[in-house]
Amino acid sequence: MGAQRVVSPSLGMPFFLNERVAYMRTVRSILTFLSSGFYSAVMLGVGFVATPLLLRWLGDERYGAFEAGTDWFRYVALFELGIGGALQPLLALAWARRDERELAALLAAGVRAYIRLATVMLVLGLVLSLNMPRLLPVAAGSRSDLRLGCLVGLAALLLLPLAPFRALFEAEQKGYFINVALLGQSLLITACSLLLAWAKWGITGQFVAVFVGTAAFSSGVSYTAIKHLRGRVRPLLRRATQSPEWRAIWKLNWPTFALNTCGQVGLLTDNIIIGGLMSPALVVPFFITQRLAALTQRQLQGIGNASWAALAELHALGQGEVFNRRLVELTRLIAILSIAVLAPIIGYNRYFVVLWVGRSRYGGDALTVIAATDCFLQAIFSLWGWCISGTGRVAQIMPGMIAQTALNFALSLILTFKFGFLGPVLGTLAGFAAVSSWYLPWLLHRLFQTSPVELAAAALLPLLSGIPFGTIVWWFSRSLPPRGWLDLSAEMGLCGLLYLASWWLIGLSPVEKQLWWRRAHALVPGRSL
Repeated sequence: MGAQRVVSPSLGMPFFLNERVAYMRTVRSILTFLSSGFYSAVMLGVGFVATPLLLRWLGDERYGAFEAGTDWFRYVALFELGIGGALQPLLALAWARRDERELAALLAAGVRAYIRLATVMLVLGLVLSLNMPRLLPVAAGSRSDLRLGCLVGLAALLLLPLAPFRALFEAEQKGYFINVALLGQSLLITACSLLLAWAKWGITGQFVAVFVGTAAFSSGVSYTAIKHLRGRVRPLLRRATQSPEWRAIWKLNWPTFALNTCGQVGLLTDNIIIGGLMSPALVVPFFITQRLAALTQRQLQGIGNASWAALAELHALGQGEVFNRRLVELTRLIAILSIAVLAPIIGYNRYFVVLWVGRSRYGGDALTVIAATDCFLQAIFSLWGWCISGTGRVAQIMPGMIAQTALNFALSLILTFKFGFLGPVLGTLAGFAAVSSWYLPWLLHRLFQTSPVELAAAALLPLLSGIPFGTIVWWFSRSLPPRGWLDLSAEMGLCGLLYLASWWLIGLSPVEKQLWWRRAHALVPGRSL
């Protein structure tokens, strides 16, 4: 018997087409998240091998100066003035409407805008590079190396006009392709970094490696996108600056620029503060101690990165109830996964760092606990922020983000003088607790009618269950400390799996279990709706 063509009264499209679109939306989001997890797992393994070798061949000061110098260059990247963030919701909306002409016009306008901005950023980067030894007080013998390395790093700005093509894949919910390309980029950078560090190229060699990997990634993604568009961008380049898409980008870019600035100051200044107020060499234990938590945060934020385009599509199609239900589900999923991973990190990070790079490079248990707490909060707030900015409402989020950033930065400086290493992470925690914890739920309720109570329950119930779980893990790790990598991996993995199993058996209802089984089955090739 053939399928009936039932029309949805709310959307005016066939019901079976709605089901097919929802199916593909789910598959793409899951594939994007899984590819992000694969990326993190591979790079974690590569980092185990690469980081001790880089520390041996570069030394702590050069390694720390490179990390802090890279963070300084991220401030130059802010002068793209939010064009990338403005493109994302516009491309996502055009994709939801399947408007190929608008997609091509937005890409053309984005490329032209980046060409203009790249010149300004090159000048700013040149000034920063020449003065970098004053910002990062390295030994006299490393100053010219640091300056030359930063000048080499400027070459990456020449690739900036290719950035809109990455945004196209993400807006089309093909983040899995970007994650695979990023994996190739990271492996290439790591290989070049090791080779050039071994060859005594110092800080300059590290910047050369980054440029090589970035060039390979940008050219590969852009070539694939242009081939997919079949030349539809080129005819639009001549009139890109007069198009409605050009005006839409520049209307939305300034709130996005402000948001990017807040994110940069709030989360990416830690190495700069430690390197500038204390010493570039001390960036190493500060960075190394947070390495596991940082990798976990990237993976957890990957859930929001994988889902924002699909959520934006739901919003564009007027499916507000489904939008809110998915948001609450994703919030709880992030919270559960966070506890499953971060509790073992808190218990075993000391042993991980000692086995990896030595006891002298461990920053302490307090740094581990606070960094893990920041990771938990940032993963959830990132998802909520994507829902707002990904639907073109970025201006609405700015008052709270400005207040949080000001508080974070001021406290980070003050507390670094008082507590050393702990200052920047304590400043971040204070900003999250004082602003984002209430401002983002309130804004989601005002914009999308999302229930703050449901959001709070989704985030806090796993956290409350994680406190006794984390205490048990801590006690167990101190009672039976691992004697090697095999013990460490087995004990951390077992702890995480036990927490996930307990949530599956006790925390989820039968309906929720059935729903997750259906989503898992959606990944089976050839499975029909």
